[in-house]
Amino acid sequence: MKIAGSILAASMALSSPSFAYIQQQAPASVAAEAPDSVQSVVVTTRRFHVEPREFADYEYAYTLDNGETVRFSRRVGRFYVAIKGYEPVEILASSPAQFVSRGGATLVFTEGGDALTIDNYQLLQGESGSPIVYAFGGPK
Repeated sequence: MKIAGSILAASMALSSPSFAYIQQQAPASVAAEAPDSVQSVVVTTRRFHVEPREFADYEYAYTLDNGETVRFSRRVGRFYVAIKGYEPVEILASSPAQFVSRGGATLVFTEGGDALTIDNYQLLQGESGSPIVYAFGGPK
């Protein structure tokens, strides 16, 4: 499932033109398995180094086509995306404008960071866990 969104903040420009790639490989043992078995795919991502000042171009909230909001942040040299109301998910840079979650969701920024496309959004939702519930109460 592909979800697109747009930024709620001012326009930013990309600062690095080089790109990396994501490589998917099926293990050799998959071919030897019975057809009714579960097939797994190993995803290896070549990490791309993004400087914190470069990631600052994306540290905003984006409203998606489905009405949900995602926010990008960084903490101690790591990058995160959080669906509003859910726990943040760590993302890894695979190019200056492309990130991938460990679960397989791909997040691509275009238009200098003003637009966002998320492939496999349902995987990102699954990684985010259960919604955050706030309970307030006082002494009885």
